[in-house]
Formats: sequence, structure tokens, C-alpha cells
Amino acid sequence: MLKELTVYVEERFLPTGESGIEPTAPLLELGILTSLNTTELIGHIQSHYGVFVPPEKIVGSNFKNLDVITRFVLSIREESSGRSCPVK
Repeated sequence: MLKELTVYVEERFLPTGESGIEPTAPLLELGILTSLNTTELIGHIQSHYGVFVPPEKIVGSNFKNLDVITRFVLSIREESSGRSCPVK
């Protein structure tokens, strides 16, 4: 998941030809994730991983770097699997 999210962020949000975001690079501080980019990333997460990102969890601390984002998505997936309608 980390690799796929890294590729997605690099392809969608970095200038053409740039790559190599480290998992711990501060995406918000570097301006890679803006409010618009974060919205697009959330849409990607929801459609690609089949999870719903609750509005109250859309906070900077859950999107500060790719490592954190990956753990966040995995935790949402885990929470969802405990419900009556598991996420595939």
C-alpha cells in the first residue's frame, strides 16, 4: 500500500519528472499536499481501497507523510472489518 500511495502522490502532485518521496517526508510542510490535493487523495483512497474516510478524521496529523497515511488507511480498513458490513 505504501508503494502504491507513493507512486500515486508522485505522479499526481509532483512536477513532471520529479520522484523519490521518502515515506517520512512532511507532505503538508513541503506543500505537496494542499487542501485540493488532499481531497483528491482521499477520493483515491476511498475508491482504490474501498474504505470510507470519515470527515472528522480528515486532519493534518493523519496526512503528514506517506507512512502515516498508509497506517491511517490500514486502521480505517481494520475498523471497517469489525463492522457488520466488512470492506473487501
